[in-house]
Amino acid sequence: MSDDQRRSELSRFLRTRRLRLSPQIAGFQHANYSRRRTKGLRREEVAALAGISLPWYNSLEQGRDIKVSDQVLDGLARALRLSADERRHLFFLACPPHRPESNPNDRHPAASSSLLFVLDQMATVPAYISDDKMNVLAWNDLASVVFGPFETADPYGRNLIWRMFMMPTYRMLFIGWESLAISLLGNFRTLYTRHIEDQWYQIFIAKLKEGSPEFAEWWDGYEVRCTSQHPRVISHPRAGLLNLTTQLLRDEESRQQYLNVFIPDSLDGSAERLATLAKEAGISISG
Repeated sequence: MSDDQRRSELSRFLRTRRLRLSPQIAGFQHANYSRRRTKGLRREEVAALAGISLPWYNSLEQGRDIKVSDQVLDGLARALRLSADERRHLFFLACPPHRPESNPNDRHPAASSSLLFVLDQMATVPAYISDDKMNVLAWNDLASVVFGPFETADPYGRNLIWRMFMMPTYRMLFIGWESLAISLLGNFRTLYTRHIEDQWYQIFIAKLKEGSPEFAEWWDGYEVRCTSQHPRVISHPRAGLLNLTTQLLRDEESRQQYLNVFIPDSLDGSAERLATLAKEAGISISG
């Protein structure tokens, strides 16, 4: 990403985190709430908590071109009570690592051969390979039976965020849809930030904002998750309840593709119901 894009994103991130933290939670027990025009902390309060000057913090939140030390960032992370994922995101935005730029024209990359090999060995659990745009690149038969078909003429129909917010049938599968959607969106935010120069993300996000009020609201809320291994609890129309634990395996060569494996609960009957569903669909699950 360009320096201007990075500073703009850092500004947006700091502001959302400042506004979500109440003075009482931050330790300002005697703050005068009646005189506050907005929720959250004031800039001078964040600066005081972080042990930095107000002009220095103002420069950061206004997206100015300044360099910050790890000590300053640690102070901000503590002051804003950032989670581990949010702290990593802060450091990435303030001090991005040098890395080769991705090719923005590579819209449909081939699935990693190593991840495809592992995927081909999995018949007893639903699994698919996704990329850094959360597009599903390859999947096994059971994934199609559990999550619905991935073959579609819709250019975004294989994107996990698009399916979650824009496809009612997909959305209705999940018990606790809101929690799962927010978790996936938080992961998508970190992927977007690392490829913010790619216009695909800008166009995609604009379409989602136009089509989904929930997406528009939650995107502006700036949720951050470095990974999303949120469990999938599914009310399947044929199998009933499927309680699936999510496991991720990243391709270490490209580091931009992931094997998503969904393991059924062995104690609540999910494993047996999944096996029955596979059998009814004609999927062989023998070893």
